Amino acid sequence: MDIDLFPRHELPTVLRVLRTALQPRDEVALTSAERRFLGTYAFIAGEPLPPADLPPIAVEQAVVSGPHARRRLLQLAALAVLLARPLRGEAVAFLHALARQLRTHDSALAVVDALHRGRTLRARFIVARRGMRAFVREAWLAEGAMGVVRMYAAMFFKRAVNRDHLWKFRRLGLLPEGTLGRSYWRHMTEAGFGFPGEPAGIPAPMAFHDVLHVLADNATTPAGEIQQASFQGGNRRDDGFFFVLFAVLQFHHGVRMTPVTPARVDLFEPERVLWAIHRGACCHVDMTHQWDFWPLMALPLPEVRARLGLLPKLA
Repeated sequence: MDIDLFPRHELPTVLRVLRTALQPRDEVALTSAERRFLGTYAFIAGEPLPPADLPPIAVEQAVVSGPHARRRLLQLAALAVLLARPLRGEAVAFLHALARQLRTHDSALAVVDALHRGRTLRARFIVARRGMRAFVREAWLAEGAMGVVRMYAAMFFKRAVNRDHLWKFRRLGLLPEGTLGRSYWRHMTEAGFGFPGEPAGIPAPMAFHDVLHVLADNATTPAGEIQQASFQGGNRRDDGFFFVLFAVLQFHHGVRMTPVTPARVDLFEPERVLWAIHRGACCHVDMTHQWDFWPLMALPLPEVRARLGLLPKLA
């Protein structure tokens, strides 16, 4: 999910669209979080922000070229709308007008609508359905029909699946300190997470999630998970936005998306979320799609990060 994709001459328009999605009313000053959202995006795009608040934009002036850029601008605007809690009706209306102006669509519009109307179960269903499509596809590509069966058995019934992989994962603890494999083994062991093949363990095609936790250096706390989901959303080339929506609902709007982790509110820190998306997008490899991480497990962590083109975290 690339977010630094607009040509320089379109960036003033993009920033004004985001400003309007954050706060459509010109007479209302932006909050600190809203300023940080705009400032972080401007930093990523290499565009200086004026010292005063940008003025809102009339929706008919929101013009960017190409279907990919138009859809990405709509997704970024939806993310800006989701920063407010509760959502602002004027911002929701602007988002719909923007979709019509850009002649594009994303299911995030239905999520925003559902949240605004207090229909949290519907919002949860839309995002979960979008995510499950991706997970089913990855399981199918990795292991065929049995991969899909194993994924459901592990996720919903806590069954041990991929038992033939278990000792391969456990032996990572024998690798030297500082390697990716040893760091991953410690991460899983200290957190008490099950390896593929253990009861309640993650299916092998989804093991990339915790490998990426180690690579991106994101904790398994709620604040770390929202950054991790944003990183994966940025890294995924094919519709990574569902990762970001999932995390914003779970850790900012208090919509419990998974029975494993309690829902939280107010953890959407714009600079961390946007930078995590950008970090993921800048990597050379889509690590959420059929990625073979095994050749990298014996290498030192700094070398793996350099090979993948992983940017450092913001200071």
